[in-house]
Parts: sequence; C-alpha cells; structure tokens
Amino acid sequence: MLLDIKDISITYGNNPKPTVEHVSLSMNEGDIVSIVGESGSGKTTVIRAVLGLLPGGGKVSEGDIVFNGTSLLSYDVKQWQSLRGSQISMIFQDSGAMINPIRKIGGQYVDYIRLHKECTKQEAWDMACDMLTRMRLPSADNVMNSYPFQLSGGMRQRVGIAMAMTFNPKLLLADEPTSALDVTTQAQIVRQMMELRDEFGTAIIIVTHNIGVAAYMGDKIIVMQHGKVVDSGDRDHILHHSQDPYTRNLMNSVPTLEGLRYV
Repeated sequence: MLLDIKDISITYGNNPKPTVEHVSLSMNEGDIVSIVGESGSGKTTVIRAVLGLLPGGGKVSEGDIVFNGTSLLSYDVKQWQSLRGSQISMIFQDSGAMINPIRKIGGQYVDYIRLHKECTKQEAWDMACDMLTRMRLPSADNVMNSYPFQLSGGMRQRVGIAMAMTFNPKLLLADEPTSALDVTTQAQIVRQMMELRDEFGTAIIIVTHNIGVAAYMGDKIIVMQHGKVVDSGDRDHILHHSQDPYTRNLMNSVPTLEGLRYV
C-alpha cells in the first residue's frame, strides 16, 4: 500500500475541537482518489497534513499517516525536505501565486531541480524544458525566460504541474488545480493529469468542489462536510447508488442540459 491515512483528527493551536475528525483513506500506486465537498469542509487540510504543511500550529492530534510503510508523523525537517518534491509533490490551486513574481520561471525551476539533484545549471535547464514540453507548453525556452505575469493562468498552472512532476513522484496532491481556469483549460489540465497516471503510474489525490471533475478522475470518491467524511465509495456508488443526502444534494447541483446531467 502506498498511502494509508488511519483515522486522523487535526487540531489548530489550543483549540481542543478538531477541525478534521476521523478521516481514513488508503490507496495504492496509480490510484486516483477525489476528495469533494464545499469550501471549509476540510479537504485541503487533509492533503496538507499528508505533506506536513499544516499552517498556524495545526497538527495531527489522533491517528497516523503511513507512506510506503513509514509513519510521516515521525519525520524531521531533513526527512521532509528529502521527501517533498521527489516522492510526494503538490499542485496548488493557483500555481502562479506560488511562483516568485519578480524572478523568471527558468531561474526558479533550475534552483528547484538543483535542490533535489546534483547537476549543472545547463542540465537542470534542459530537464526543465523537457518537462515543460511534456506539459504541452509551446516553446519551452520562451517560457523559461518569461516572468510569471507574462504567462496565462493555464500556462502558469502547467508550469506548476511540470515542476511537481519533475522527479516522477509516487504521489501527487492536487489542491483544486482547475478552479481558477476557464472550462476549456480545465479539461486540458484534467486530461494531462490523467496521462501522468497512465505514463508514470503516479497516484493522485485531487481536492475539488466540482463533483464533475471528481467523478471523471477518481477511482474512489470521498465526500466531506464540516470536517468529516460523510460518504465514500467507488465512482459508480457515489454517482448512482449513494443514499447520503449531502451527496445527493451535490449531485443535484450539477447543471442539466436539455434534461441530461453530464456527470
């Protein structure tokens, strides 16, 4: 088993009431799990806990997170630095906001590669260009020589995905990676993420409030509300057989076109 989240609860600061309560999730290599729910339901908190990036004094107060047979809760700073970006990577909701706006893409990408791998600047540059090309970005050298503001939202998001996939991580965490994009670009990004699974065997956890994206991508779907898992199962169960009222409300929120619901 690649990842096993065992009944975790997460608290912040001195507040004894958990923000996330008793969440469990298990997945193998190549699995895609969609976590869906409204804003504030605890979706992002769960994947941030997996990567040890809980903000504001957040901590896993109960349960365990096991990756490749080892508890991540026991990791020190050096172990986290070795793990992040190489075995587990994350795509943020707006990758453009995570990129330094006053440095060119190339300088940041080269520094990122050389942090994890001993190589020359030219080798890192070539490696970055290769990944950008795989993400179907035209003229990778031009992208590398651009500032973030010179790229469209879709291009910045592709840069973020390229950086996350540079070292072929075993697990990719995607925090609403399509919500800031237009519908056409959303579809392209979703297809490219599916291709990453097919090409590299990458397991993916995608957090989204879009039940359509969750249903299209996920082998398994987890529905969260108020920090708790209210429903879970494979795609067919969630879409066609779930009796949970919140899940049904989510399904009913999907727009229809001439009486047909495309999800």
